[in-house]
Amino acid sequence: MSQNVVTVSALVRYLKSRLEHDAMIQGVLVEGEISNFSSYRSGHWYFSLKDSGAQIRCVMFASSNRTVSFSPKDGDKVTVRGDISVFESRGELQLLVTGMKLSGIGDLFLQFEQLKKKLAEEGLFDEAHKKPIPAYPFKICLITGKNTAARADVLNTVSRRWPPAQIYEFPVLVQGKESASQIIKALNDADGMGFDVILLVRGGGSIEDLWSFNDEQLARTIYALKTPIITGVGHEVDFTIVDFVSDLRAPTPTGAAERATPDIQEVQSRLINSRIRLNNAMKKIMTDAGHRLQTDADRAIFRNPEKLYSEQQLHLNALSIQLEHVLQTRTRQLHQKLDQTKNQLLNDAGVLTKTQQMRLSQNQLKLINETRNCLNASEAQLGKDAGMLDAYSPLKVLQRGYSVVMKNGRAVKSTEQLQEQDSVHVLLGNGSFEGSVTKVNQGE
Repeated sequence: MSQNVVTVSALVRYLKSRLEHDAMIQGVLVEGEISNFSSYRSGHWYFSLKDSGAQIRCVMFASSNRTVSFSPKDGDKVTVRGDISVFESRGELQLLVTGMKLSGIGDLFLQFEQLKKKLAEEGLFDEAHKKPIPAYPFKICLITGKNTAARADVLNTVSRRWPPAQIYEFPVLVQGKESASQIIKALNDADGMGFDVILLVRGGGSIEDLWSFNDEQLARTIYALKTPIITGVGHEVDFTIVDFVSDLRAPTPTGAAERATPDIQEVQSRLINSRIRLNNAMKKIMTDAGHRLQTDADRAIFRNPEKLYSEQQLHLNALSIQLEHVLQTRTRQLHQKLDQTKNQLLNDAGVLTKTQQMRLSQNQLKLINETRNCLNASEAQLGKDAGMLDAYSPLKVLQRGYSVVMKNGRAVKSTEQLQEQDSVHVLLGNGSFEGSVTKVNQGE
């Protein structure tokens, strides 16, 4: 390796010379997707050509692009012919395009359109779901990159237009693989903190730079927010999925700040005009009321207000007398009716009492007769039963010469119950005696 020290210009010039003299990369055909396309007043086109793995800056001068039969835009998939060169002042590799033809829609643009169609069919873009933006927000959430131009634009715009507002920042990555997840987390955190509005902003860039804002999960998170959200991503010509699902889309970060806040000068002017109109209206109301009051005060009825109720007082007195007379008459009638009812009740009670007394006497006589008959019948039956009892009494048998032998308080029914020397008690018809068994004869 040569140890000679060269300048940057000499090195870049050497590389440019080598590339421009390499026939293999001159007039080369390259297919890719257009990104970050710009057309200048000079007629020159500047853009990037990319695929899933790399990208290269391109320039197509006006003398060459006049032959192109279509208007290129971001997302177009094209095949270009050009020469590889180096832009010396920046030391950047570039493709000097001399021809271009349309070869299809770029992959990223196709993904964007497919997701846009899917979410639109699900209703995530419906106007009916969009929340109104508060007219006078005092608590604003700003979600954007840290120390970015977009952040500075929003802060400057809000401080100029609406100084009473307080801004709470949630710094996030706005580009790269981790960007979408950080934005989702920031939105979820902010949604429960009572903000009046959320601003989600980012400066301009290529479709690759803005791709985080085309994330499906991010779109669904924005759709589910309870807090109104305004998006300002890229430039006016840039559209991302979050712009369609948000409550309001602004063309730029500055535009988002302007859409979110009123102009304090205009508010103060409206307040001043409203105060003037209110004062004038109050003065007119007071003047008209004073005139009506004076007109009413001059009326005769207010000079002699007793006329308002004199006739009603007379009518009321007449009604009072009439009512008193009616009440007295009605009271007398009620007393008379009450006396009649009382006398009727006394008469009815006397008759009823006599009737009940006669019925009670009859029932008493009937009860005495029934009781006497019942007693006679009971005495007759008792005599009959006594006769029967006397006829069958064991004493009658004993009086005919029979006796009953008792041993230990029980009648002896068999000789088997007796033994010699047993003490027995013998009952006779007219008395009893004690004895002793001297001999027991079985079977006699």
